[in-house]
Amino acid sequence: MPSQLPAGTDLSSPQIKLLSSWNDAFTELNAESVGTHFHKDLRRSIYPRSIGQPEQSKEDLLKEISAWISHTTEFNVGYTPCYLNLLFPG
Repeated sequence: MPSQLPAGTDLSSPQIKLLSSWNDAFTELNAESVGTHFHKDLRRSIYPRSIGQPEQSKEDLLKEISAWISHTTEFNVGYTPCYLNLLFPG
């Protein structure tokens, strides 16, 4: 996976702005910011269904993300980039 966008990429395109906003939301470790990118009718199904996990709504998923974020910040876990800097032209 490339770590940079091709030179000449239009950084003002809606797609690049969306990816940049999504990346910023995760970098901030803020579930509210992440939630702004989810559709209001989001439903998350976990497969295989045989493991018995119920379908999650947007609110349920945000609670899970909040718990994960609070757990990582509780132990002062830092941000480690992993192909998250895709938005810088080469």
